[in-house]
Amino acid sequence: MCNYLHEEVLKLLSQHETSYAKPMNSQEIGEILKVTPSYIRSQLSQLAKERTVGVRRGNGGGYYLIKKEI
Repeated sequence: MCNYLHEEVLKLLSQHETSYAKPMNSQEIGEILKVTPSYIRSQLSQLAKERTVGVRRGNGGGYYLIKKEI
């Protein structure tokens, strides 16, 4: 189930060419989309469960787009 915020975050992660080595944190995403970081985290947990977005925990962590192999 994808909503407007999910689509915007996915576009943003794609544009910034995120990866496990180069994730974006919820603070950065929130500032760009004008949404609180806690709301970003709650919404992205849904995408992480669907394995659309990966999560790197800890210092320097954040969210990255999981590339789908064809």
